[in-house]
Amino acid sequence: MSRIALLLATLLGLSGLRAQVSELGITGGATYYIGDLNPYRHYPKDTKPAFGILYRYNFSDRYALRLQGLTGLLMAYDDRSTDSLQLMRNLHFRARLLEFSGLLEINFRKYRSKDKDSKLWTPFIFAGLAYFRASPQALLNDTWYDLQPLGTEGQGTSARPGSDVYAVDNICIPFGAGFKWNVGRLDFQLEWGLRRTYTDYIDDVSGTYVDRDVLAVENGPLAATLADPGALGTQPVYTNTGRARGDADTRDWYQYTGLSITYVITRFSDCEEQYNWMRKRR
Repeated sequence: MSRIALLLATLLGLSGLRAQVSELGITGGATYYIGDLNPYRHYPKDTKPAFGILYRYNFSDRYALRLQGLTGLLMAYDDRSTDSLQLMRNLHFRARLLEFSGLLEINFRKYRSKDKDSKLWTPFIFAGLAYFRASPQALLNDTWYDLQPLGTEGQGTSARPGSDVYAVDNICIPFGAGFKWNVGRLDFQLEWGLRRTYTDYIDDVSGTYVDRDVLAVENGPLAATLADPGALGTQPVYTNTGRARGDADTRDWYQYTGLSITYVITRFSDCEEQYNWMRKRR
């Protein structure tokens, strides 16, 4: 009885594997940021290289789960804009991006199975959930400073009581589309995807300017300088206090376009052969 039970369990396990394909690979491409320092009309400025690793688990020839780790750089500079208001504001930032995501892929065609109408290429769409870390920095006198602890918009001061520093660890919704094709044990995938975030502080810019003197006293002169570099060298009576520094009604986004190459660890045919062999042994 124990042998029969073991055989049945094995058959059930193998039958579940009939539609399973595992892949492991790398991805490389480019990222860019969209936000207060790089609005849509300036897309896609300051595109930077990005790369990562991925694992894909194919449930069938239509559906797959992708686990992916990605790193890159997000950045933008007001002084590279053609907008006069951005030139006057003169803010900038860079943020090292680290992202871990789980993505569901849906193929438009039956992809890489043993069916007679299976294809070795297909368009696809994807969506999922991701954790990402992006801590903004600004450059002053050849030194990069972390902006979040400085509270450049008055976080933690009497100018903005009750406000806390923003988080640099956040979640986002990745989604996009692409095209994949198979060559033997290798899969190639070209994709374009956006990340809809729930923070407006990837760039450290969101609300209004606070009083520079209060900011200098309570958060330090470095915070006051980096909060409003456009005011440097102006008369003492000049102030931006209360004016818009960013758009608090929007959220920041970022994008990744890349080419992935994966090695097929287990193919549909491998699982089918194991399954058929076990059926013959019964």
